[in-house]
Amino acid sequence: MIHVESAKTVAGLELLEAGVVQAIGLAMRSGIKAAEESAKSTTLFKDKSGETRRSIKGELTSFSSGFVSAGGASQFLENGTRAHSIYGNPILRFQIAGQIFYRHMVNHPGTAERPFMAEARRVGEMTIAYGIDYFLGAAISRVR
Repeated sequence: MIHVESAKTVAGLELLEAGVVQAIGLAMRSGIKAAEESAKSTTLFKDKSGETRRSIKGELTSFSSGFVSAGGASQFLENGTRAHSIYGNPILRFQIAGQIFYRHMVNHPGTAERPFMAEARRVGEMTIAYGIDYFLGAAISRVR
């Protein structure tokens, strides 16, 4: 004969539900933080002004969603650029090997992709997956 105490069962399920919600929130927060740190500490590009790295921000928008954004030159770094012309208004000044040049227009050869945000996303997703396993396991063991 099996004897079930419904009050204890309901209390256990409520505790488990609260643990699951908490586990998801903790995993998401950890994943967003890991993605943000990955993007900020990447070596895939050199940020001469620091503007792009300063613009990287992670935000948890609800207990189960969030994002990491980057401004500055991030879209050009992430996706690269095609060859293009750059026009000065009124003139461009640049230095090569210590010599200063002035031009009205230069042909830029373009830049290669530096997918630092894609890498940050991968790091964040791995952290969330690990966090779900870890925090859900802890929630389940509290109910037992």
